[in-house]
Amino acid sequence: MAGRRSFYVRDTEVRCLLANYSRKGKHSFGYDYRKDKVHKTRVFGYFPHMTVEEARVRATEIHKECIEGGKNYDELFEIHRLPRYVYFVMNGKGEIKIGRSTDVWNRIHGLVSEQTNMYLLGLREETKRVNETALHYLYRAYRVNGEFFEGNAHILELISRFCTYRDTDMEVARLMGQQENEIY
Repeated sequence: MAGRRSFYVRDTEVRCLLANYSRKGKHSFGYDYRKDKVHKTRVFGYFPHMTVEEARVRATEIHKECIEGGKNYDELFEIHRLPRYVYFVMNGKGEIKIGRSTDVWNRIHGLVSEQTNMYLLGLREETKRVNETALHYLYRAYRVNGEFFEGNAHILELISRFCTYRDTDMEVARLMGQQENEIY
């Protein structure tokens, strides 16, 4: 990919369909069009949740609705993003990885099958207050390498309250505040 984050490939069967290939592995389908004198591309689906055939059908529908139906392009592009999940995985050394993914099951399967002695401790949909960035910041004193942190009572308590007991967002945020005072 020579320094590029992603690139588009135009479909040979449906000319207005673009497939976006990302270096990170998030592939999407886009509808390519002109509005006034401006060239635009709008994402309307993601692979593997939408197949190439489904994308071709949807791009054709969008084209018909806009050209023949006279609808505004922006009205047609309601996309529902997949929710992000925060997950906690422990390795054989007792280090805990705090990560996030929209394709959490494939991500965890990849982690567990790539490395030996990896165990899923918990996962839950990310919220505004409890997200990967906030957790990495909170536990920065325990960082070992990258997204791995020393396994300790603070992180394990958060996992049990957030994932196992499913405390409310406010309760977990309160716990995080208490832990920050204790750690720092």
